[in-house]
Amino acid sequence: MGFNSHDVVTLKLDCAGWHHPYVVDITRMQLGEILLKLDDMAAGTDEQAAPDHAQKWPSPEEAYAAAPSISSENDWAIRTADEWADEGLDREWYLRHAAVLDRIALRDDADQRTAAAEDADATATVLLDLRRTAAVLDADAAATVLLDLDQASRGYDARAYVRQQYALWHAQQDTGPEPSHS
Repeated sequence: MGFNSHDVVTLKLDCAGWHHPYVVDITRMQLGEILLKLDDMAAGTDEQAAPDHAQKWPSPEEAYAAAPSISSENDWAIRTADEWADEGLDREWYLRHAAVLDRIALRDDADQRTAAAEDADATATVLLDLRRTAAVLDADAAATVLLDLDQASRGYDARAYVRQQYALWHAQQDTGPEPSHS
């Protein structure tokens, strides 16, 4: 069963806030051309948006300049997860958890190896590589959860988004690493 490109179809657009729907009769060929233009426009919008957002992301050094130690932040995340297990975790927990995983993944970067990793033998090096891969995957996954929680675009660099949100959140805090329960 084929379609004739000259068949007339009725296009009905109804958007919130419109008093009545927009209705027009067009050919299938015209409809196809409109859909292609809309697809091109959407692709162009995505391409234009990415560089603008990328310029707004803070570097890891900027985002985590005043952050508590990784150990302290990790302890807070574990303790808070245990304490809030019945209530459910809030955005602050997901943000700080994603940030600490991002920091662990950054610390485990090949050019920033710890003294323990430098002293390790070949077996430990293999384990370190596995840990590094797991840390990056964990950081990416936690960052994606925060994107989804905030209903932010999946087109963003998820870990850069975490850094941006952490820097904004940390700038609003008065005290140390204890949760605000807000």
